[in-house]
Amino acid sequence: MGNSSEAQYDKYVKDGKRFVGRAKELTTLEQWFEHPEAPLTIFSITGMGGIGKSSLLSEMLSISRDQGATAIWMDGRSCGATPSVFMDYLSSTLGLETLDSEGYPRPLSLLKDTSVDKRLVLAVDNYEELALLESWFMEVFISKLPLRGILVILASRQEMASAWRTHPRLHRRFVQMRLQHFTVEEISEYISVAGSLNQGMAGTITRMTDGHPLGLALAVEAADQRRNLPHAEWAELSHMISARLLLELTIPRLHPMVEVLTLLGTANQELLSSVLDMTVTQEDYHMLRQMSFIRSGPDGLALHDMGRLHLLRDFRQREPHRLQTMRIRIAKLLKLLHEQAGSHERRQIARKMLLLCQESMLQHRKYADVSRDSLFTPLETMRREDLPALHGLLQQWCEYSVEPWQAVSYGSFLDELAQRYPEGIVLMRDKLGETIAMFITVLVHRDSSELLLKYFPNEMYECFAPEELGNDPDQSDTHFALLAAARDDVPGYTREELVGYMALDRLSLLGDGARAMLVATNSDLKLFLQSIGFQMRGTRTRVCDRFEDRADILDLDLRSGQFGAWVMSLLDPESQENRVQPGTTEANGVVWTEQDVRKMLGYLRSPGELHEYAGRVTALRDGIQLQLYIMDLLEGRVHGLSPQDQMLLYAAYWTHAGNPTAAAQTCSMSRATFYRHLRTALTRLARIL
Repeated sequence: MGNSSEAQYDKYVKDGKRFVGRAKELTTLEQWFEHPEAPLTIFSITGMGGIGKSSLLSEMLSISRDQGATAIWMDGRSCGATPSVFMDYLSSTLGLETLDSEGYPRPLSLLKDTSVDKRLVLAVDNYEELALLESWFMEVFISKLPLRGILVILASRQEMASAWRTHPRLHRRFVQMRLQHFTVEEISEYISVAGSLNQGMAGTITRMTDGHPLGLALAVEAADQRRNLPHAEWAELSHMISARLLLELTIPRLHPMVEVLTLLGTANQELLSSVLDMTVTQEDYHMLRQMSFIRSGPDGLALHDMGRLHLLRDFRQREPHRLQTMRIRIAKLLKLLHEQAGSHERRQIARKMLLLCQESMLQHRKYADVSRDSLFTPLETMRREDLPALHGLLQQWCEYSVEPWQAVSYGSFLDELAQRYPEGIVLMRDKLGETIAMFITVLVHRDSSELLLKYFPNEMYECFAPEELGNDPDQSDTHFALLAAARDDVPGYTREELVGYMALDRLSLLGDGARAMLVATNSDLKLFLQSIGFQMRGTRTRVCDRFEDRADILDLDLRSGQFGAWVMSLLDPESQENRVQPGTTEANGVVWTEQDVRKMLGYLRSPGELHEYAGRVTALRDGIQLQLYIMDLLEGRVHGLSPQDQMLLYAAYWTHAGNPTAAAQTCSMSRATFYRHLRTALTRLARIL
C-alpha cells in the first residue's frame, strides 16, 4: 500500500480476517507507544455502520498487546447506565485480563499503577451506548486516571460531544479519527490479499462498492467463493445488503446459527448451542467468525446491523410461526441468564429480550408504533448545545398534549432539568445529526423530587407517598416518565414510530429491577401501556385532567425481579406460567409478599416473634423450627438459594442486621447495587417459602 507503516500493519488478526488500511490511525497508535512520557490520551474513532470501527479497535488492541501493554475491550452495550455498574464491569474485565497475575488481587488498582513501562489500553466499543454516563465519564472517570501510561480508545457512530474538544484539561489529549471509505489503493490491496480474483473482476468490485469496507468484504467473499450471483446483487453494497447474498455466502449447516444471531444480535458459542439444543463446534464457530458480515467481540459473535435487518425481514416473511417459536425458546433462556446475571450484564440482556417481544407490542399503534425494523441511531443524553432544538420539540408537544396554562412552566422545567439532571433527557438524531425526538424520565429521590414538586406538584402527590419522595438516591428505584416528543416531518418515519422506538429503549431500564410510573390523559397512550402490562388506577382528584380527558396513573412495578416474567407474558400471553403478579408468591393458599419476607427476616434472631410466621410454612410448628430452617437456607445446608442470594440475605439480616452500609460493604457492592440485588433475593426466598 505504498509505505513501510502500511506494510507493517498488513497482517491477520486473531479471527482469521486480513486487516488492510487505516495506516494513518495505526501510525498514531505507534507514535503513542514511542512517546517517552506515554501521556494520557483519548482516541475517538467515529464513522458510519460497516466502516470498520470494531475491526480497527481489534487491530489496535492486538498491536498494543504485542507492545507489552495490558489491553482490554469493553462493550458500551454492557457497561450499564450508572457509574457503579460501569465500575463493576471494568473491574471484572480487568480481573479477567490479569487472571494469571498474582500482583493484582484488586483489579482496579491496575489503573493507578500505570507508567511509561507499564501501559494500559482501555477500549470501549459502541461508546454511544454510554450516553447517560458521558458527563461522569469525562469529568470524573477520565479526570481520575493517571497522566502517564493510559490510552483510552472510544469507538462510536456519532462524533463525540464538542465538550471533549473544548475541555480545558482534555482537549489537548483528545485525538479524533474519522474513518472514511477505502481509497482506490486500499481497495486494490484488500482484493489482492483477500482473494485470487482476475483483474477484470477486481475492477468491477472496486467500482461497485465505492470503498465501503463491509460492502467490499462481502463482494470479494462472494467472488472468491465463485457464487453464481448476478452483479445487480453486488451493486451499491455500501447501502444495500440483501438477505439472499448473506445466506448465499454462508455454508448451509451454519444457517441455524445465523438465524439465532439474527434474533439475538450477539451470542457466544455456549449460548448458540443452548438455543439450538445441539453442539456448536469450535470449527463451526470459527467459520462464522470469518464471515464478512459477522464480527467478533468480547460477548461473542454479532451480525452487522444492516445484515441483521435484512435477515430478520426475510425470516419473518418465510417462516413466521417458526420465528415466533424460536423467539419464545430464546427468551426463556435469556430469562434464566437475566436472573443470574451481574449488574453490568442485566441491561444488555434486558434489551435483547425486549427486541424479541417487539412484535408483541403492536396492538395499539396510535401513540407508539414499534412495528418498523429500523437502524435508528442509539439514544444519547442531551448536550448543552441541543437545548434550542429540544425547546422546539417541547413547544410542538405542548400544543397537542397539555392545556395552555399548563404549558407555561415546561420551558423553565426543561432548562433546570438540563442543568441539574441532563441524564434524564435522551434524544434521537437523524443521519445529519439533527435532533428529531426526545424522551424525559426522572429517577425519583429526595433531590430530584424537589425539582419535580416545584413544577408538577399535583402529579407527584397523586403518584407518590411522602416517604417515597424522600428516598435516598442510592435507594431510588422508580422512573417517573414525563413526556415523549417527536417531530412529525421526518422523512420515512411517523411520529408514533419515533416514540415507539424510544419507549422500547427506556423500558430496558426496568431490567435492573425498577418501576416505571406516569400520569396519562391520552387514551391511546393508556391503551398502549395497558396492552404491555402497565396497571392503571384513577387519580384521587381531577386537577391533572386535560380538557375533558381524565387523568389516570399507570405503573409497571418490576422491583421484585420479575422483568423476565413480564417479557414472557408479552411473548407468550396464553401460557399460565408467564402471568405476572408483582411482589407476591403463593403456595398452599398462603400468599407471601416481599414485605412479609422482610418483616419475618427482621425477627430472625427472635424465635418468639417468628412464631406467628411458622404456621405459614409447611411442616413447621414454631418459631425455633422456622429460624433453623431459614438459617439452613442462608448457610447453604438446604438447597434453594443461589450463593449470591445466601450472601446478601445473611449479611442483611444476620451478620449486619440493621446496618445496610456494612452489609453492602461485606458484599463488595455499592448501596444501590446491594438494595437492587437484595430485593431479588427476597422474592426468590418468598417463592421457596
